[in-house]
Amino acid sequence: MVDMPSPVIAIVGGGPRGVSVLERIAANHEGADLDVVLVDDVEPGAGRVWRTDQPQEMRMNTLAHAVTLFTDEAVTMAGPVVSGPTLHEWSLLALAGDATGGAPASDIPHAHRDAFLEVPVRDGLVGQYRSELAAQRPESHPSRPLYGEYVRWCLAWAVQRAESRGIRVAVRKDRVLSAEPHGARDSLVLASGERVAVDAAVIAPGWLRNRRRPDDARIADAVAADPSLVWVPPGSPIEQDLDAVPAGEPAIVRGLGMGFFDAMAIVTLERGGAFVEAAGALRYVPSGREPILHVTSRRGVPYRAKSMHRGLPPACPRPHATSVDWDREPRPIDFDARLWPLLLKDAFVAYCSTLARVRPDAIDLAAALGAIAAAEGTIPRLADAVAPAIPDPQHRLDLEALLFPASGRAFSSPAEWTAWVRGFIAHDLDEAARGADSPEKAALWSISGARALASRIGAFGGFDSESRGAGFRRLFAVGGMAGSGPPAFRSRQLLALADAEIVRFLGPAATVAIDDGAFVARSPAVRGSGVRARSLVDAWMHPHDVEVSADPLLRSLAHEGRIRSFAAPSRAGEAVSTGGVDVDPATGRLVRSDGSLDETLHAAGIPLDQTMHDALISPMPGADATMLRETDRIARSLLATAIS
Repeated sequence: MVDMPSPVIAIVGGGPRGVSVLERIAANHEGADLDVVLVDDVEPGAGRVWRTDQPQEMRMNTLAHAVTLFTDEAVTMAGPVVSGPTLHEWSLLALAGDATGGAPASDIPHAHRDAFLEVPVRDGLVGQYRSELAAQRPESHPSRPLYGEYVRWCLAWAVQRAESRGIRVAVRKDRVLSAEPHGARDSLVLASGERVAVDAAVIAPGWLRNRRRPDDARIADAVAADPSLVWVPPGSPIEQDLDAVPAGEPAIVRGLGMGFFDAMAIVTLERGGAFVEAAGALRYVPSGREPILHVTSRRGVPYRAKSMHRGLPPACPRPHATSVDWDREPRPIDFDARLWPLLLKDAFVAYCSTLARVRPDAIDLAAALGAIAAAEGTIPRLADAVAPAIPDPQHRLDLEALLFPASGRAFSSPAEWTAWVRGFIAHDLDEAARGADSPEKAALWSISGARALASRIGAFGGFDSESRGAGFRRLFAVGGMAGSGPPAFRSRQLLALADAEIVRFLGPAATVAIDDGAFVARSPAVRGSGVRARSLVDAWMHPHDVEVSADPLLRSLAHEGRIRSFAAPSRAGEAVSTGGVDVDPATGRLVRSDGSLDETLHAAGIPLDQTMHDALISPMPGADATMLRETDRIARSLLATAIS
């Protein structure tokens, strides 16, 4: 048993959120002796998703200058602001420092440069990433391992800052299996057999697995009975066994979001294939080691490409959604009746305002905005109201088609469906290339960006459970497709792979059955779409559910009654379980099964996504990021708990 005489705080999980908690502890600490133990079982600092041993071909769908782990004046918090570089600033400073041996003269704020100079980057980093660092621009999509390196540097910086304020920090590569009472403290049981007595702890583990769902269990049983079948279950692409998918054979892929694009790169580029630019077109040169991917999803089309703004995306005004004082609205709120109509109006405002800027002859903007304000907030009513202000139908917004492509359509053959999908991707790429001058992308960005606002309104039961299962869920589905998609170059690669017939589009909502030694997939929307394959790849990650968690720590806490699922109120007054970890909003302390607050344990991050929402997004500078507000209040509670 490691039993330290000073108060001890444990951070369980050493990815970006755990690192931010440590930084916030150091920022809020006021002088008492303190020990902090940070535990991560993969790579302390980078964590599981951002581990630095993954291929540089793996890319973030976030922009380099839109990622930070440091607070600024925009963050709503009680703790002090401590400035530091964004990922892009850090990259520039690292590259220039390597070239000059000192701090570069630049327009990077002095506070950010000063923070960078306090801790050097690791030896060899610039050499390893030199080409990426040299090519990086604010709007670049950094590699995932480079972001992992940034978070590792932030950890080293936070450790040094903590130690300068009298905090002893121990970083351990291990896994916490359980937390057991130890007098007035908790004893964390590690996989190594070690026990650490702590006065306060936060569980910040990132993505966690659930126990298998019935459909997953059915597939697993079939694969166990027939070794010729290959199933890649849901998970992070870098941890999925995609090497098991045979070359040259068909493989059914479910999911067309970011998990798919990562898997696509792994089974093509990482198997020796190459993309070649010729005469303005992208062509794929196969290695012969690729499988043939038959892809499907609920909507059947891939996530839309990120717009190429040649800089950070512009702010999106929401005059209708922000016209309501949501803090004064009685809870729970009916999202479908109260907020969704206003978000639709704002999408029309964004479209019309952009159209008026790029084609002023196409619209009477004043008339359009007046019509939007007066209309009922449904897509058909808004479209009808705005139509007189946009005489040419080709300039009008078809928001239904943008948000729900292919919905309700039937296709006579796989060839017809493939041609339609290729046209969808090509058109989306054209709009992405227009950047801020695309009215369509402006409308989509308005819907996508509204997820942050809706998350704050709906946090901790702000929306009723009916809304959460309907409109609020729909917002995140269409918002993810519209705004959380791949860099545009990935969509170009997808078209090239379709040209090479490495990727084939199966159709929307394909069902998958197991028949006579093969997986069989068919889309009800595409006649003749059936395909047989020995391999099935699930290119997604299931959201965590505390009630069926496979994580040993959370399971042990549930067994002891120290953790429970957050329940949202229904319109009938019932409490409906969400699967998110229930915590006290002010402190992050766990809510026990009897409704009381745990004395020492806190939780943060992704396992709370169904509780507080907006837990998946990396912090952006100047955006009052949910994660930074969360880590500051948890750090302050950890200090108060440990030192009291």
